[in-house]
Amino acid sequence: MWVLFATLNPISEAFRSMFAKKASKDVDSFIISWFNNFIPTIVFTPLIFFIDMNFPPEFFIGVAGSGLINVAATLLYMRAIALGEISSVMPMLSFTPIFLLVTGPIMTGEFPNETGLIGVILVVLGSYLLNIDLKKRSLFGPFKALMKNKGTRYMFIVSFIWSLSANFDKISVSATSIWQHIVFVNLVIFVTLTIIVFVTGKYKKEGIRKARKNLLIVSLFTTGSFIFHMTALSLTYVAYVVSMKRMSGMFSVILGAVFFKEGNFRARLAGSFIMFAGVLTIVLS
Repeated sequence: MWVLFATLNPISEAFRSMFAKKASKDVDSFIISWFNNFIPTIVFTPLIFFIDMNFPPEFFIGVAGSGLINVAATLLYMRAIALGEISSVMPMLSFTPIFLLVTGPIMTGEFPNETGLIGVILVVLGSYLLNIDLKKRSLFGPFKALMKNKGTRYMFIVSFIWSLSANFDKISVSATSIWQHIVFVNLVIFVTLTIIVFVTGKYKKEGIRKARKNLLIVSLFTTGSFIFHMTALSLTYVAYVVSMKRMSGMFSVILGAVFFKEGNFRARLAGSFIMFAGVLTIVLS
């Protein structure tokens, strides 16, 4: 069952990135980041009155850690999408499983078996190939993009940040419940971003009105991503869930080519197939 939720998550994330890219034409990335958690907060907060709650120390550690880390991750994520092509920046997130091989054992004591480890490595290798421009025969193109392109660099930082927040999510979910964690982590993120948006003077009513449709769709896909991600986390290893989630890079390549006419599509198919092979390896591990 975890495979279903872990697969729906990257699909939702890929569509979120597409509509965030559209919204970036009309509003600042700070506003997109703010709206990212707008609907999730409205939808999930009322659950406080319908779920059994308990507050062990692990819950506070997990929610505070994930919430505050994801504030920074959301701001960088939306900024990266605004600056770069989604088919280029999104695959950078596939480095998260590699970081999790270090942060996971330290924070939660989890480490994949040998087959699962091979799958994680294949997902990351596929992501790397997605960024190679075969026409230029640049084997080190992804690393050059990392150094020169701000969007790519920002998303690489997000990939590391999420390797930390995923473990905090796991700590909180394991100590309480999926729904309790979702409710409070969204409140932490949304309240913090609200303060940042108004303190920095980024709130622009005219721009928000113009981009409201895309902003609301971004927020809707974020709502779905939360449900799929947290449910999958409660059922299996963090590294497996995050590796599956990184298929969003593959879906983003397709969406980027179809809706934004982003180039290098055929060359990136090889990377997509390798990522898919990695995902199958994880599923069968």
